[in-house]
Amino acid sequence: MKQDSFSGRATQGSFFEGLFVRSLQASGPFAEELRACGYDPHHPKAIYPIEVWNAALEVAWRRCYTGWTREAAYREMGRQLALGFLQTWMGKVVDMGLTMLGPDRLMARIPSLLALDTFRYELKVQPLGPHQYRVSIRNDPDAKPELIAGLLEAGLGRTGVKPTATVVMHREQDFDIDVTW
Repeated sequence: MKQDSFSGRATQGSFFEGLFVRSLQASGPFAEELRACGYDPHHPKAIYPIEVWNAALEVAWRRCYTGWTREAAYREMGRQLALGFLQTWMGKVVDMGLTMLGPDRLMARIPSLLALDTFRYELKVQPLGPHQYRVSIRNDPDAKPELIAGLLEAGLGRTGVKPTATVVMHREQDFDIDVTW
C-alpha cells in the first residue's frame, strides 16, 4: 500500500470521499483496487499523497468508465467529484455559498477554490467577455484539464447557469479552459 508521497504533495481526504464514496460508491473489487493503491473507502484519512489520488483516478477510469476515452472519463469524474464533494460536511459549507455567489463572483474565486492538492501551480482567471472566462493553469505537474473542466461545469451549474467548459490548450504542465454560459 502506498503511504508516502515522493513529491511531498498531498490531496484532501474530502475529495476522495466526494468522488469514490459519495458519487462512485466504491465497493467490492473496485474498493479493493482502491485500497491496493492507498485509499481505503472504509477507513478514510484527512490527507493523501498526490500519487494515491492519481492512482485512484486511474482505477476509477478502468472500473467505472470502461470503453470511455481517458479525457471523457476524467471530465465526468470532475463532474462527479464536484457533486460528491458537495455532499461531504466541508462541501455542504461550500455549497451554501455557491448559489448566493452567482457565476461571475464564483469565477473570481476559482483560484482559491480550485486547489486539489498542496502544490501551488499558477492559476489565473481572465474575463473574455460577458459570461465568458479563461481559466489558465501553468506548471501543474499532474495536469488533468478535463477533470478541472468537469469540476468547473458542475460547480458553476450550482449557481443556476448551464456552463460549458472547453479545453482550448494543453501542453504538458500547462492548459487553458474557456468557460461560457
